[in-house]
Amino acid sequence: MTQRKKMAIKERIKEFKKELVLQKVSQYLETHGFAKAKMADVAAFCGISVGALYKLFGSKEEMFYEYVDYQIALFEHELSKRLQSLHDPKERIKAIITLKFETFKQKKAILKDTVAGDPLFFAKLSANRPNNLQKLYDTIAREFEALRAITPLRIADTKRIAYVFNALTYGYVEYWLTQDVDLESFIDEAYEILLKGIT
Repeated sequence: MTQRKKMAIKERIKEFKKELVLQKVSQYLETHGFAKAKMADVAAFCGISVGALYKLFGSKEEMFYEYVDYQIALFEHELSKRLQSLHDPKERIKAIITLKFETFKQKKAILKDTVAGDPLFFAKLSANRPNNLQKLYDTIAREFEALRAITPLRIADTKRIAYVFNALTYGYVEYWLTQDVDLESFIDEAYEILLKGIT
């Protein structure tokens, strides 16, 4: 076996271990939040040493960014599965809203955290480091391109529509976090407001 192949296998093993740890990190952060989390507590929850945790993530902040990126990748994967059976662009856009609200509803504790709950967090993340969020915006933009092929849109830049889509839907998430309401009950309303604004 060549040195190159050995390095590739080592790298794959490291990524697999990291994904397993990220599953546990996700459980911890979604239960306890980020602000008060201590690396020692996270490591204990994951069943690894603090040193091993720091080998995977250089800092608590790095761990959180990796967690967010991992969650976005999981969202992308689930979205891809759901969109496979849908062909109407409007149904596909509504499916994205539905999945977003379902996903955020499962993560209420972390969203109430002072860092993760910052509505500008994802914008800052997107601006400061490469991440899966840009890929997700591209996916959403493609759905609006498909819609534009059958319905004229007021805004030609579908990437901009993807950002507006995110802001609108996140507005509902913020409202849900502060009010005693069912987030999923706003799926149709968010969808209608979005379509009326762009068509």
